Amino acid sequence: MKQPILLLLLLCLAAGKAYAQPDIADGTTTDSTGSAPSASSLNIFLNCVHTRCYDDYVRTELSFFNFVRDRYVSDVEILVVNQPTGAGGRQYTLTFFGQKRFQNLKDTLTFSSRQTDTDDMIRQQLVLHMQRGLLRYVMAGDLISQVQISYPKRRPQHNPTALQPDRWNFWVFNIGSNGSANGESNRNYLNISNHVQISRVTASSKFNLYTYYNQNRSRYMLNGEDILVRNIGYGFSSLFVKGFSEHWSAGGFMRGYHSVFQNINFSQSVAPALEYSVFPLSQVTRRQLRWIYQAGLRKLLYLEPTIYDKSQETLPYHQITGIFGITEPWGTLRAELSGYQYLHDLTKNRLTVEMDLAWRVMEGLFFRINGSASLINNQISLARSTINTEDALLNGRQLPTNFNYYSSIGLSFTFGSINNSVVNPRFSGVD
Repeated sequence: MKQPILLLLLLCLAAGKAYAQPDIADGTTTDSTGSAPSASSLNIFLNCVHTRCYDDYVRTELSFFNFVRDRYVSDVEILVVNQPTGAGGRQYTLTFFGQKRFQNLKDTLTFSSRQTDTDDMIRQQLVLHMQRGLLRYVMAGDLISQVQISYPKRRPQHNPTALQPDRWNFWVFNIGSNGSANGESNRNYLNISNHVQISRVTASSKFNLYTYYNQNRSRYMLNGEDILVRNIGYGFSSLFVKGFSEHWSAGGFMRGYHSVFQNINFSQSVAPALEYSVFPLSQVTRRQLRWIYQAGLRKLLYLEPTIYDKSQETLPYHQITGIFGITEPWGTLRAELSGYQYLHDLTKNRLTVEMDLAWRVMEGLFFRINGSASLINNQISLARSTINTEDALLNGRQLPTNFNYYSSIGLSFTFGSINNSVVNPRFSGVD
């Protein structure tokens, strides 16, 4: 037994020495591939904010550059954010921040993906726009002699800037269905979800209609007793908004839903709305502060009489929502404050606050916090009947409460080599 263990230790020591073996020619330490980062190249920090940046692919395709894990030692920081488009795809915004000798250089490039684009199509566009954005920094430095630039030959009968006619006139349709199941010998769970979404988004207006049907079923066998809880929900939501300037928009909401959990046979509401944006909407990927006010009527039909002895009622309400968000090289901050109030009884209200912060405090140190909290005084749909134990424990019926909250907080600290350009997928994804 001792001999195999001794042999294994010797192999590990040999591998460690081979990994850090100095290169005799220039005295630099190489990585496991036998190559060292180029000292004459640009140091790039890729800052992806809630965005998939296909890091391994980017580093592989742009191996001319050195990718570092700390923005403070980079020559160029690439901040990548995205937001959904009306066609179901996403618009990517790449902001290039020059550091050190490039401190006065800053550029922004954008491109949009389609809903039908594959990951490969998106990552190729991402790399292409990074190449374009980095060209200015290559030319401003001493690397231009190492770069070859080629342009396609123009075809006289082809106009690459001509837009193809849109036979759908901006209308987008999405239909989806999903089912999942899991279980054990004494427990099983089934979920079925279906949805239909129709939208039309232009620069000045937006229409969206979303319908859904969800069914959750939980079954338990406890002490020979079969316990079954089924939770069904379906409904729709729609909105229309028309923009009048970079700051003002007007429109309205229409909603309807059925929820066994909330004791609602069907709820439907309609509300005109007005939005004011403190910052121009064209800056929404970097900063936003928007206020949305809506006022309308809500009709409720209950499955059982409520604690207020109501089987149905129609109530006026209003709601104001404030949304704040900034995206900077140091991180992101997003906060939302929303107040909902029934106008027939102002004590029936709800106040909700949400926050999401990702802060790069200093080199290698990250602080993240997100959470939400609500003060709840408007549970007018609570059933008058007593809730049984099974429904309460398996989340089949809503319980009375005057608040709820969620929170998450974390710190992480990274130190060591600043270089992270090497891509090595060996044994990746193995548990």
